[in-house]
Amino acid sequence: MPDVTLTDQDGNPYNLAEDPSTAAVVLFFGYTNCPDVCPGILADMATAKRRLPEDLVDDVTLIVVTTDPARDTPEALKEYLARVDDSFIGLTGSLDDIKPAALSLGIDIAEGKQLPSGGYEVDHGSYVLGFGEDRLLRVVWNEVPVSGMKDDYARLIG
Repeated sequence: MPDVTLTDQDGNPYNLAEDPSTAAVVLFFGYTNCPDVCPGILADMATAKRRLPEDLVDDVTLIVVTTDPARDTPEALKEYLARVDDSFIGLTGSLDDIKPAALSLGIDIAEGKQLPSGGYEVDHGSYVLGFGEDRLLRVVWNEVPVSGMKDDYARLIG
């Protein structure tokens, strides 16, 4: 897990390597204005957690780190994640901090194309990363069914 301190959706500092207190951490780099991929991935992450046995649900921390900090303020993340699953930790900060943290995990972030609406997309890797209690990367998901993700969450918890 990268040792980087970002800002959570409540405006508090949050260190990826030190602050999660659960047995498992599931991490995704995405953004709230993503037109297609991110909403589905975040929904799958949350659904997999909700499907865990009741005694394991609180042993997984779901984290999304924005790839678009210019638009994803703490307030924007809070509002967005409340609609997805309010147990998510949403993190923002400087792209100069986020990019190296993402790249250290094999996730590339690049400026995307300009949209006709005047907005823009952000190109980024869409892998979901699972860390065990030792905060070592244990699993990488790419288009995995929710049931498989849920089973992996349970394995990460131990």
